[in-house]
Parts: sequence; C-alpha cells; structure tokens
Amino acid sequence: MATRAHDLNLLTVFDAVMQQGSVAKAAEKLELTPASVSLALSRLRDSLGKPLFVRKGRGIAPTLYAHQLHASVCEELYRIANALGMDDDFDPARSKRQFVLAGQSYFDQIFLAHCSAWSREAPGLRITFRAEEDNFHKPIEMLSERQADIYLGSLPINHPSILQQCVGEEELVVACSRSHPRIGGGLSLDQFFIENHATLTEGRCGSLYLYQLCDAPLPTRNVRYRSDSLLHVMAAAARSELLCVTTARLARLWEDTLALRILPLPFPLRRVPIYLSIHGSQGNDKGIQWLTAQLRNIFLDSPPAMVMR
Repeated sequence: MATRAHDLNLLTVFDAVMQQGSVAKAAEKLELTPASVSLALSRLRDSLGKPLFVRKGRGIAPTLYAHQLHASVCEELYRIANALGMDDDFDPARSKRQFVLAGQSYFDQIFLAHCSAWSREAPGLRITFRAEEDNFHKPIEMLSERQADIYLGSLPINHPSILQQCVGEEELVVACSRSHPRIGGGLSLDQFFIENHATLTEGRCGSLYLYQLCDAPLPTRNVRYRSDSLLHVMAAAARSELLCVTTARLARLWEDTLALRILPLPFPLRRVPIYLSIHGSQGNDKGIQWLTAQLRNIFLDSPPAMVMR
C-alpha cells in the first residue's frame, strides 16, 4: 500500500508539471519546493525507465512518452481526487487554488470586469485565462488533458466525458467611433455594407462569425482590418472610420473608454449562445462548482442544472 501511495504522489507531481508547464509553477501549485518537484520527477522517470522531460531553453518540455502517459493517467487522478473528497472542504475565503479558464479571447474581458468582486470573496484564488479558438475539438482536448478547468465557447459539445450547459446568449450590435463622419443615430442596411469594416480573423469557427448567424444571404462586407481579438477589432473601429460587429455586453463595457457609438444591426441576426463546459470527473469538485456559479451569474440570472451532453 505504501508503494502505491508513493507512486500516486509521484504521478500527482507529474500531472501538476504537465498542467503548469514548469517545475516552479507546479511547485507553487502543490506548495512544495522546486527541488522536491524535480526529485519526484526523477524518481518517476527512474521507476518507469523512460525520459519524461527534456531541456528547452530555460525550461523543460515533455517528451512524447510524457504526453502519452499523461493522457492515460490524468483522468484517473482526478477521479481519485474526487473520490477522496479533496474539495469537500473548499472555502473560497481560505482557498489558494489556481484555476485555468479557456475560451474565446472575448470572455477574458467579461470575467475580468467581475474579478474585483470575486477577490473580495476569495482573496487567495488565482485565475488564469487562456485564449483559444472556438471550435468543436479544442474544448474536449483541453478539458480532457486538464489544460483548463472550464471552457467557455459558443458551440455545443457532444462528448460523453464533458458536462456542458448553455448559460446565456449574446446580442450582436454595430460599434463605431462617436465621431464617425457618416454614422449618426441610425444605420441602414445599405450604409452598413457601403462602409469599411473591422472584423475577427477569417477562418475562426466561432459563431461570432456574422454569416453563420443570419438566415438570409448577406452581401460581402468591405473588410479593411482583421484581428483574433474582438477588443482589438473594437479599438480599431473606435480610432478610425471602420464599423465592427461585436457583442452588446463587450461594447457597453468599453463604450465610454473607447468613445464608441453603439447601434442595432440593420438586419435580423440570431443571438450567440454561451456554453460553459467542464470535464465530467470534476463535476463534484466544490471549487469548480463555486467558480462555475460565479461565471453563470454573469450571463444568467437563473442558471439551469448541469446536464451530460
């Protein structure tokens, strides 16, 4: 039994290094010294008889075997952690846990606006956001490999190991500079397509892509600026004569700072759904439950129950 517990401890350290990407960050997460983490990795390497990490610049990079090992053991480690009730005593006021959120870059601006309120309730928590492309595969990959605790996106996921719920919808609007020489208090369909536009980078799979949300065919926009960041798109429109399509929530958040004029779209468009996803093995994690509740409250007054997709 002692040997099994020892092996589990080594795998827990290995999992933390794989998640955090460095010995120092893993040590901080586990509340160990970097030397202890390095020693645990050496013991696991010697036990397995195969290299796990190689030097890369000033840091380390996992070997192919390490990736394969992590894919095999990470889910079971989380199941064991849940079975042992490691988060049964989660108290946001005392916890020093680190959470990783992932999703479209748009979402970091939304949750950052609420971080000050969260920090008063949970001053020791650390939350990292990873901007990722919104497609059908990335959430499953990141949640299954524990690269993220929660994934926010606009696409439904149909996978047996993923818990997902729709927590709200986003309305899309037009934003431009308040000093735009041709745009006043209204915008016609013809004017919308005559003007030049800033938009998200073409090829993104996210539902923010305009033409995926319209039931009727639309003319092609005159795009003069592209970016992977919706905030950069809005800033470009604010400092030029370009128009952009953005979410009403983000536009209102930056309306005064960027001196934006916000107008309704001159044609009907479906709203963008917001899906919150976690891995099924974390469904009973009290810390994850607390954080998902905070995120749900941003988008939805009465959140539905989490369901298996």
